Amino acid sequence: MRFSFRLQSLLNWKKNLEESAQMELGRKVRQFKRQEDEIRRLTHERFSIAQELKEKSHKGIQLGEYLTYKEFGESSYHNLLEKESKKKEMIRELEEERQRLIGLIRERKILGKLREKSFRKFIYQLEKSDQEKIDELVLRGYSNNRKLISHRGLTTGE
Repeated sequence: MRFSFRLQSLLNWKKNLEESAQMELGRKVRQFKRQEDEIRRLTHERFSIAQELKEKSHKGIQLGEYLTYKEFGESSYHNLLEKESKKKEMIRELEEERQRLIGLIRERKILGKLREKSFRKFIYQLEKSDQEKIDELVLRGYSNNRKLISHRGLTTGE
């Protein structure tokens, strides 16, 4: 007799979904880290340009160059706000993906426990069946022994 779990295909499917969700979460985490790196890079660049503008302002700077620095400051500020907004959206997506993965893990664990319970029940039934066969063989042997003894004319008390 071979063990067969009725929900094995569902369990396999849940395992595949879990693995896919783990890979997707990993992809989103890497994407999030790149976004944070880009924000740090842009923040550092803005700080450096601001320092450069401050130094040039003390020495004297032409209006056109000053306006170029200011234009960069404005555009980089809006770019930074956009990246920060995107970062917040990515945090929300990461949390959703994390929750999805947690749900899939729970579902897979429940199915795994059902499989284990089903397997234990199968083993119990198998052992019970084996014990019944052994008991039957012992009883037959005992019965055959008694018949043999009574057939020879021996009594059990002698």
